[in-house]
Amino acid sequence: IGLPNSFQQSFDAENLFYWTALALVLITVFCSVRLRDSRLGRAWIAIREDETAAAAMGVPLMRTKTWAYAIGAFFGGISGAYYASFKAGAFPSDFYFNISIFLLCMVILGGMGSVWGVIVAGIILGWLNIEGLAVIGNKLNHNFFEPVFDTTIEVPKYQFGIYGVVIVLMMLFRPTGLIPERRRKQEMEEGVSDETLFGTQA
Repeated sequence: IGLPNSFQQSFDAENLFYWTALALVLITVFCSVRLRDSRLGRAWIAIREDETAAAAMGVPLMRTKTWAYAIGAFFGGISGAYYASFKAGAFPSDFYFNISIFLLCMVILGGMGSVWGVIVAGIILGWLNIEGLAVIGNKLNHNFFEPVFDTTIEVPKYQFGIYGVVIVLMMLFRPTGLIPERRRKQEMEEGVSDETLFGTQA
């Protein structure tokens, strides 16, 4: 039947999807920060650093890992439902291995364990993926390849090769990422010293 004319004029699908995506991002960031600072989040960090030591300190490994899988699957399901609604369907061709490389590049570029670092890296790589590489390619062709070699090159065609180079360079020269987690930055640059135990009897 379709929507009445008044609803057709007021209903803007693009704005609806935009604000929905923004709300989902804000909710996810809020939950990630709160989880990181919670008892469960500290247990995850302990398991990441040293699983044996975490178990010795009483952290239930199986239950804590199960919570990580469950919460990750929950947010993944929400994002998948949003993506399927936006695309009016979900197809295997939308999830090639290249997408995994793109997401891995976001994490490595931003910094493992850093919520804000991954957000910044996602914004940078998202811009590069949509228009940044094309803009850079046009400038390179205009200022270098055309005058020197009398040819042009399609930079976006090699985007995943470029992302692979970015991953390698980050792992070699800045393994902590653009905005590293505070503890990981201390470990890489200063070292984390053991806290002094007071009142301990010999």
